[in-house]
Parts: sequence; C-alpha cells; structure tokens
Amino acid sequence: VAGTVGGNVGGNVGGVDAMRYFLRTTLLWFLVAFVGDALVAPLIDIAGRAPDFTIIALVLLALSAGAAPATMGGFLIGLVQDLGNPPLLGLRSLCKCVLGFGLGRMRGRLVHGVVVVDAVMIVLAVLLHDLVFLLVQSNLTQERFLVPLRTQSLPGAAYSALVGVPLLRLAEFGGVLR
Repeated sequence: VAGTVGGNVGGNVGGVDAMRYFLRTTLLWFLVAFVGDALVAPLIDIAGRAPDFTIIALVLLALSAGAAPATMGGFLIGLVQDLGNPPLLGLRSLCKCVLGFGLGRMRGRLVHGVVVVDAVMIVLAVLLHDLVFLLVQSNLTQERFLVPLRTQSLPGAAYSALVGVPLLRLAEFGGVLR
C-alpha cells in the first residue's frame, strides 16, 4: 500500500515504538544507576557492604541495548563516579567502559532470563570490575589488593546478584529486556 511504513498506514509507528523503548530503557537505567546507588544502597547496606547498583544498571543496559550503548553508559557512569575521586580520574570510566562493551557483546550469546545465568553474570561483572580497579589502585602490590578483593568485592558481588536478579526480572516484565 502506498504511504505505508512497515505495513502501518499513516506514519512511522515503528519509530515511535523504538523511541518509547529507548526512553523506557534510559529511564530505568538512570534510576537503577544513580538513584539506586545514591539513595537505596545506603539504606540496605549490611555491615558496610551494599549492592553495586552501577554495575547492575550496566548489565541491564547491556542486555537491553547492546555493546555500543553499554560502552557509552559505562563511561558516563564511571565518569560521574570518578569526579568524586580526582587522583584516580578515569579509572572507573575505563573499567566500566570495557565492562559495558564485554557485557554488550555477550548479549546475544547468553540465555538471560534464567536466574542462575543472570546471577553469575552480575557476580562476574562486579568481580571483574573490582579486580581491575583494585589492581590499579593498589599499584600492583599483592597485600593491598587481595584483602579488599576478599573482604569487600566478594560479599558485594553476592549482594549485587541478590538485588540485581529481581531488578532484571522487573525490567523484563516491564518490556525493557526483550
């Protein structure tokens, strides 16, 4: 039929759906990353350990949008976090940028929606991020690297998975993860 786009008479309905999906994804990603990290994490921390909402948001963005948006999103999240720590400016940006790219590349290769797969993905994402961050921060000395990895990163990764899996299910229910 003349004047149709994608079988729809009268306009670009597919473009409107794509824009709604983009807005939904961006809003959810922003809320999880910044509101979760700033407001929710201090309320639910256990013995000083809180879930890493920025990594959970990065996993959410990578699964919903792919490698390029997750890379850019990781850079932006990291940059905002780095502004509070000028001596290490750029380190979190680099870590989250590379992590976002890797997670985005795994998007079509994993069966997300399975609780164990999502939990392992979040745990590994937190551990890989913290591994690189702590290695650089400790100037590659073993003593200052292993203790925080064991005492902070491992419990934080488990807690992030515990909180992140229900958030991914909510995103899937809300139509953000397809």
